[in-house]
Amino acid sequence: MNLLLRVILLMFCIQKLLPQTPFESLLSTLDTVSSPANKQSHIDSFMTQARLGSIPIINDSIVTFIHLTNEENVAIGGDFNNWAASFKRPINHVDSTNLWYHQQVFEPNARFDYAFFIDSEFVRDRENPRSATGYISAASELAMPDYEHPWEIEFNESVPEGHLETALLEYFANDIDKAYRVNTYLPPGYDSLKEGGYPVVYFQDGSGYLSQSGARAKNIINNLIFYQEIEPLISVYVNPHNRGLEYLMGQKDTYAEFFARHLTAHIDSMYNTIESPEGRLVVGPSYGGNISAYIAYQYSAIFGNCGLNSAAFRPSYDVFRLLADGPPKNVDFYAIWGTYEHPIHLDLRALRDILLDKGYTFNWAEYPEGHNWGFWRARVDDILKYFYPYIEDEPVIPQKFALRQNYPNPFNPITKISYDLKQAGSVSLKIYDVLGREIITLIENHQNSGSYQITFSAGDLASGVYFYRLDTEYYSGVRKMLLLK
Repeated sequence: MNLLLRVILLMFCIQKLLPQTPFESLLSTLDTVSSPANKQSHIDSFMTQARLGSIPIINDSIVTFIHLTNEENVAIGGDFNNWAASFKRPINHVDSTNLWYHQQVFEPNARFDYAFFIDSEFVRDRENPRSATGYISAASELAMPDYEHPWEIEFNESVPEGHLETALLEYFANDIDKAYRVNTYLPPGYDSLKEGGYPVVYFQDGSGYLSQSGARAKNIINNLIFYQEIEPLISVYVNPHNRGLEYLMGQKDTYAEFFARHLTAHIDSMYNTIESPEGRLVVGPSYGGNISAYIAYQYSAIFGNCGLNSAAFRPSYDVFRLLADGPPKNVDFYAIWGTYEHPIHLDLRALRDILLDKGYTFNWAEYPEGHNWGFWRARVDDILKYFYPYIEDEPVIPQKFALRQNYPNPFNPITKISYDLKQAGSVSLKIYDVLGREIITLIENHQNSGSYQITFSAGDLASGVYFYRLDTEYYSGVRKMLLLK
């Protein structure tokens, strides 16, 4: 027997020895049942139990999508197959029943939008309560077990809010007469006399960054400032009149001139800003990334920083070629993209390599995600923390010991625990369940006086109430937290 046959035989034997998942057991049972009524009865019983957990069903890295319908043809489309594939490949069907299913392996930290395709239209997954934020309105969202949900996008009533101001800014140039609605968000505690001024972040597709179904930028900025992950900053949100013309086509130059010269001059005249390239950041998603890169390159004396959320340079690629072939400019880039964004991820990998070779500062991150606001809102914090990280003043010695409430709370699966040490000494920070059993030790060492914050990931812990306890030579404190998965 040759080596290949031995490997196949070994894999077959191992598979037979491994316990079947409940869904695999269902399929095995259905293979032995001839009566359509009995088949359907087994399916109904299985679904009753499956709904007590969650659907789609996730077993390790395998996801089982299930759709119950009597339609004759069902397919699935999503970020993972570039949506178009849903028109061509029907999913699996169990004869004489309403059970349609599809199984696929995904990365343990993947997050994506998907929908079933029935009778020439996309249909939301009725078994999945999580709706998506992509361009397919009927899409559902699925996050794999290792995906870290972005805590910073959630509203927290204990975190101070800033102030949103709206103005209508008229612009006349090149036979174009337009008025742009400009939303400006001043950070909590904004001080018009603050020494040095505030950095300003300019967002393309501004309504998408502001909205609850989009990036929830106000929540992100409030939380990051409050938890001292970024310095206080001003943010500006603008929408184009015609996204295709102004971000990509014939009105790109006029829009860029308005944005770089007219808009920034208005903001600098109204607010206490840092009036230099390093104090300005332009950010945009998709085609908004295309125009952001164009503005930063053409007006590098105004914008020194550029954030690209899945920047789309196709179909013309003129901005891509300008960056690749033009003389280097003093612009610092931070780009994020998803591997489910074909061919955007290939373009951005290529641009990264070209700009790094040309001497640019180009930081980047790649994730198993698709082209949608669910992805972009989870990475706005990465861009802001890169360009405007919080810089601590000289450390202040706390006046007392304190164990603070974790945030967020409830959480899933990440939360932050903060505490103050008035004096140096041995420190222990541990997690306990409701029965008082020790679950995990987070800290067990000597620490100097000061304020500390630690990130706790619940991992495989079950939903429920837990306690965390801080012990020092001079102080003990306990607080309760709630894990909801």
